[in-house]
Amino acid sequence: MNGLGFRRQGEFRVFGTAPQTLLVLVPRHPERFDSVAQLVRQQGLDLARRSKQDTIAAATQVYLADTMGELLMLFGVADVAFVGGSLVPVGGHNLLEPAGWGKPVLTGPHLHNFTAISNLLDDAGALTLVDNADALAIALQGLFRHPERRQSQGQAAAAVVDANRGALEKGLELISEQLTVNS
Repeated sequence: MNGLGFRRQGEFRVFGTAPQTLLVLVPRHPERFDSVAQLVRQQGLDLARRSKQDTIAAATQVYLADTMGELLMLFGVADVAFVGGSLVPVGGHNLLEPAGWGKPVLTGPHLHNFTAISNLLDDAGALTLVDNADALAIALQGLFRHPERRQSQGQAAAAVVDANRGALEKGLELISEQLTVNS
């Protein structure tokens, strides 16, 4: 599941102390939509669901993006992005989508599905690695309290994506050249 952070007007703090914060949850698998909604409600958080066309009100704390094909658009309007599948040994999800939008990317340590890109983002200072939910909350607080850091990490993320555009074409050219040489 991915989480996108949006900061409304005012100072960002942890849930319960910052009604200005909107957390957008994007479950990867449709069969989890209802169970995620139930978990959010069990926490006593105000929920709006995309599939129900719920209005996001001032009191809404969590927006559940429980439709398919809209994650990329949501990354575009987020302030920060936590890329899921990475706090547990699942291997992580695509770090390039939020990076391409110039968003600071936060992720857990389990990134074996995206090792190369995670290394590039980390080397550029565009990636924040966290080990657990508490570390994630602390990292988010830091990014929202320091907008210049958030902007700098986002710019670094976008620069990594820009520097690596055309990688598929370059790879295909190399393969084609090798096939020609070995023919």
